[in-house]
Amino acid sequence: MGENSEKLTSLTPLQKAHEQFIVEWGRMSSSWGINRTMAQIHALLFITGETLTVDEIMARLQISRGNASMNLRDLMDWGIVRRTRSPGERRDTYSSESDPWQMFARVVRERKRREIDPTVGAIEECLAKLPSESEGNEGIEICRRRLAGLLEIFGVIDMVYNQAMATDRAFFSAVESFRSENTNKN
Repeated sequence: MGENSEKLTSLTPLQKAHEQFIVEWGRMSSSWGINRTMAQIHALLFITGETLTVDEIMARLQISRGNASMNLRDLMDWGIVRRTRSPGERRDTYSSESDPWQMFARVVRERKRREIDPTVGAIEECLAKLPSESEGNEGIEICRRRLAGLLEIFGVIDMVYNQAMATDRAFFSAVESFRSENTNKN
């Protein structure tokens, strides 16, 4: 029996669930274009609910200090991990947002800010480069129609975002509506 197999068989059911969640969160996140290690650090902090030092994160995930530090910095930029230091302590500790709804809202807001908003700006710039009079140029008309269609789609996404995600109040109102609708179905 290999070392990893022995380790897994000696884990408690809770530890096995934690390990599986960490692996799956990393796998799922990497398919969305998010760094696997960053996702696994987040998963570790989120699912255990523990406040850990960089050394503890490194040991648990078998990653280097540089990798841990870089990914923790990114997670803090996303607003889903906090760094704290207790009075008299010399080492920072890290914890995750514990509310999955709040975490989801922060990720959606950050992705919109980093990905959707700049894409809308780029499409608008592309449209601005096209001459206002296409003078029968079919290529310009096709390009204009397709870009305008994309802007419409992003406009709908923006409208939904503003109604349901832009603020905590809007988001939690949408969550409560969803919960009450699902409660009425059951």
